[in-house]
Amino acid sequence: MSATSSAEAAPDTSVEEVTGGIGDLSAEQRPDEIETLCMNCEENGTTRLLLTRIPHFREIVIMAFECPHCNWRNSEVQFTGSFQEEGIRITLQVQNEKDMSRQVVKSDSATFSVPELDFEIPATAQRGQLSTIEGLLTRAVDGLVGNLPIYRSLDEEHAKKVEEFVERLREYTTGVKYPFTVVLEDPGGNSYIENYMAPQNDPQMRIDRFSRTGEQDEEL
Repeated sequence: MSATSSAEAAPDTSVEEVTGGIGDLSAEQRPDEIETLCMNCEENGTTRLLLTRIPHFREIVIMAFECPHCNWRNSEVQFTGSFQEEGIRITLQVQNEKDMSRQVVKSDSATFSVPELDFEIPATAQRGQLSTIEGLLTRAVDGLVGNLPIYRSLDEEHAKKVEEFVERLREYTTGVKYPFTVVLEDPGGNSYIENYMAPQNDPQMRIDRFSRTGEQDEEL
């Protein structure tokens, strides 16, 4: 099953929540604030921007918007520089609760999947984001649950199948299904899963780099 529409249904996070796993921020790393038009209610809200470095990865720009009028919030991650020369595929064996807390940078062009569940978050489903394994899975659950009223209005039988799938997915977010595999594949090469053994190799993680196809180059 694909979580195509989960991004818009689930609540987004603030800069502080997004950067919570990076470590303490210095005074020089405090976000800049810009008054921005809210696309939800067309009143003015605030966009906060923070340039920060992910250890053993690279610099990223975190953007978080919040509207005090309608409480609309969203956040996304952008990258300094361009796409990498090769794509990247990161395969991680999730064995315990600690692994669920690994930081994940999922770019706009990346797909996140759980092969054992035949579950995928496509590149088009969510903006670039900084999260964790648990955060990505939980957001997918929230998005599917949020869309259930729409599914029920269109096809009750399909809605029941989604409900059954959500219960299976929840087993992965709560640790009932350890161990399991997650795969983060990014033709642009700008995605990352935290390596607890860095700078050494992590025995639970495999990293493969690959040449993009002509079609992937066009999509980027």
